[in-house]
Amino acid sequence: MAHRPAESLVRVTLLVVLVAAMPAPARAGPAPPPLLQAVRARATVAYRGEQIVVTWGGAARTQAFLVRIERDPPAWTRLDYFPLGPNLRWTVIRRDAVEIRFDPLRLTGTTGAHLSSDDDTFETVHLPWLLENYRTVTAQDALLGRKTTRVELAPATHDRPMRRIAVDAETGVVLRSERIGPDGSLGEVTAFLSFEVMPVGWRRDAIIPTDLHLTPQAPVRTASAADIVRALGGPPVQVIVPAGFHKTGEYLTGDGPVVQTIYSDGLSTLVVYQRRGSVASPPAGSRVVATASGPIWVQRLGLRTLVHWSHSGRVLTMVGEVSRGSLQTAAERTGIASAPRIWDHLLAWLQELFHL
Repeated sequence: MAHRPAESLVRVTLLVVLVAAMPAPARAGPAPPPLLQAVRARATVAYRGEQIVVTWGGAARTQAFLVRIERDPPAWTRLDYFPLGPNLRWTVIRRDAVEIRFDPLRLTGTTGAHLSSDDDTFETVHLPWLLENYRTVTAQDALLGRKTTRVELAPATHDRPMRRIAVDAETGVVLRSERIGPDGSLGEVTAFLSFEVMPVGWRRDAIIPTDLHLTPQAPVRTASAADIVRALGGPPVQVIVPAGFHKTGEYLTGDGPVVQTIYSDGLSTLVVYQRRGSVASPPAGSRVVATASGPIWVQRLGLRTLVHWSHSGRVLTMVGEVSRGSLQTAAERTGIASAPRIWDHLLAWLQELFHL
């Protein structure tokens, strides 16, 4: 199955963590003021600048980009990515509720709806989860000649990444972010090389280029309980996710269709995919792992881990910023089908061939 929707939704859910805030319940302790300032800045601060973005996903997957940013909330964001390596350039523009991604040289790309950050939901739900699942430590610092506060968010359980951010004291914009994997390896660094505060409205007249050849993206649709039953031909498998994760939404996508369920612990995200089927179709690049119940397939995707298996007439994929051990345990607690027979493979092939 395709995993590009997973990458998109995972990025969206991560972005939600730094776009809104609320006072935390007393049992979780108050949110540090710089964290509140950071999550509120997205809706109020206009700026432009350049960032360096480096992600590590193994020797063959390390990527580095110079990113030029234009930000004029609430309606305009433009990100121009210049690879420091063999990757292609691309540009992302978000204008109101529309997002386009395109190659600025070929003038081809995709267009679709920009998923809302859902500030109201974050205000009442997500930040309390973050404060319950992560310990926060702050310290004064400086970057680009500006006063900042360094905030460290360390998970209470050690199976997911920790994060360090440098919050600009004047604006609340995150000037540097580091994400460190459960094994202590650096997974991602984003840092401004230049940063200039702009007046709100400075890109009010900006427009999306009209000479682009854009392909509409398949819509991701919010799914009701009845939609899910119709898509899967019955109730979904009740996946037992790692501790601290809470369901934030369910969606339908693709021709299958595929049911996507999004979970969050306030900072890290988890996506579970379900579709009809009794024989797992291992994603490219994954490797099989034998368990007491049956086979699963696992793959490391930078800070994320993918676990794939079948159970109760469903093919399941779980992708999240969680260690392999925790995701494997989640799969085993949910249930894993035994290794399929040759006949099962043939039947699955016939069903796909004739769309049964």
